[in-house]
Amino acid sequence: MIKYIPLLLPMLLSNNASAAEWVFNAQADPKFKYDDNELLREDELDDFSLNIDPTLSLTRSLENSTSEIRLGYRISRYQDLKELDKENPFASFNTTYATERSTYGLKLDYAERESRDIAEEDTADFSNISTTITKSISPSFSYRLTELDTISTSLSYQTRKQSDDSSNSNSILGSSSNLTDNETASLNLAWQHQYTERLNGGLSFTYVNYQAESDRLDNQYDSYSLGLTSEYQLSELWSVNGLLGARYLDSENSPVIGPETSDQSTGLDYSISTTREDELNSYTLSASRSLTPSSEGDVNEQDAYTITYRRNFTEKLTGNLSASYRKYSSADDLDSTETKYFDFSPSLSWKLDEDWSLVFGYRYRSVDESDGKNVDGNALTFNIDYNWNGIRFSR
Repeated sequence: MIKYIPLLLPMLLSNNASAAEWVFNAQADPKFKYDDNELLREDELDDFSLNIDPTLSLTRSLENSTSEIRLGYRISRYQDLKELDKENPFASFNTTYATERSTYGLKLDYAERESRDIAEEDTADFSNISTTITKSISPSFSYRLTELDTISTSLSYQTRKQSDDSSNSNSILGSSSNLTDNETASLNLAWQHQYTERLNGGLSFTYVNYQAESDRLDNQYDSYSLGLTSEYQLSELWSVNGLLGARYLDSENSPVIGPETSDQSTGLDYSISTTREDELNSYTLSASRSLTPSSEGDVNEQDAYTITYRRNFTEKLTGNLSASYRKYSSADDLDSTETKYFDFSPSLSWKLDEDWSLVFGYRYRSVDESDGKNVDGNALTFNIDYNWNGIRFSR
């Protein structure tokens, strides 16, 4: 992605009759942490760490379009577990363009991340020490047919490649990787109708193709889902949105050792979330069941329940609470190992002045597997947040 940034700059710098507003921003926000089970496994390893994500961004805004480039690094430094030290680059380009009836979008992403950093939504294996390289492209388009009807479509193509050293065992950490290179392509088509000022609903169709390949396996999955969508504004403070649908999964598994297998299954997909906001409080509750491709080479059926809460105690003191529970099981073999993951994270933010804040946090995590593995961990964090408004100029 980084080497393609020069090709994207002309899109960002293109001339237009009207003046464009430019914003240059930079941030880092160092985070200090002590974790008594850093890799969330039975043989606990505790350590102090520093994580910092220096990021530069450049945004260009016009009356009907916005474009942004972001470049940065995720840097991790550990006191004792030096094998976990990382310097992972990331880059993204995002642009939208709107006309009277149409909206176009394009997003490009490149990221190198520690596999355990994305395990919450992928494998639930937080002991893996490999690095995952992710590349993705996501164009989108929506068109307003009438004052009440809108159609939209979006495409997405993503590849995940495990770093060359991901399969090597580490003498101190005693860890090795079973992750596979994989790619995911998806297509979504949707129609939305505004029934009243408060209620809109419609239909959504999604197709996903997932392929995983390694020296152990060669798997392919095709998923089709059709659902009803809705959004209802209960009041000025409350809103609810949801999806209910059916899905069909066709899988072909080709292990290096053993016979090839194929399977077809059907199931229910759903998601519902509600949000309430006022001057002092903000709540969000959500529940969902969906299919999620796994970097271990298969597709998981995942049930997820989350809650987030924010409370402004004073002008300078804010409390936050987030909790999530996820249950994973293989979508094409529901008798396989079932994994349950729980995350509980309260924090307090103290605003020193208009731009500076100190954030004190605690995090509890646990993983419970049906094969007997049951581990948990506690972490204390301290963040220094600097909210710089950036440099703004027009031309």
